[in-house]
Amino acid sequence: MDVLKARIKEFNEAIANLPDEDSDYLHYFGIESTGLASAEQLNELLPFFDMEVPAYYQQIGGLRNDSEDYHLNIPSVSTLLEELKAERNSDKRYSMGLIDAIKHSWGNDRPEFQHISPVEIDYINANYKCIGFYRYDGQLEEAFYIYFDAQHQFGLARYHQDEFDELWEEHLTPMLTKSQADKSLEQLLIQVLDCLEEGIMNDLDED
Repeated sequence: MDVLKARIKEFNEAIANLPDEDSDYLHYFGIESTGLASAEQLNELLPFFDMEVPAYYQQIGGLRNDSEDYHLNIPSVSTLLEELKAERNSDKRYSMGLIDAIKHSWGNDRPEFQHISPVEIDYINANYKCIGFYRYDGQLEEAFYIYFDAQHQFGLARYHQDEFDELWEEHLTPMLTKSQADKSLEQLLIQVLDCLEEGIMNDLDED
């Protein structure tokens, strides 16, 4: 994960070196670690994965920033455990599965999934785990979900609240027969950081 750590540092330095006139809100873009996982926490999380837990959690930990426009949210293990144990429906993460993660990020209020076969939903949740998501260009109605398969290959699934058919037909349905993930975690997160940085810089140039 050394390359990823270096890229995070580079990302934050690029933000910090932007012109002073943007300084009032630049700190919202900075990526922060939200804590490494202990061995005890990983053992507690393991039953919710039903597959090997990524070593990432002890190497990088959670990552997030506070920007709504260009937002990254990869919860720490401690946060995941809190969400998995939550009692209130709007707060609860029902599993580490991809579909449950999508629903959780919307307060478990995504009725579109009620029209999908429970067998298909269970298959996707069992075979694809989600570690977080990012949002781009102030699009609060959509997010890109970071998931991985049993071979620990990582991919992205885009969901816009008004384009459920696209999510199901272009992203989730193909996953019922073959994993679409084709990158390592480090490769994918560097791609995400590149995307976020480019968007931030372009926005500031336009201003």
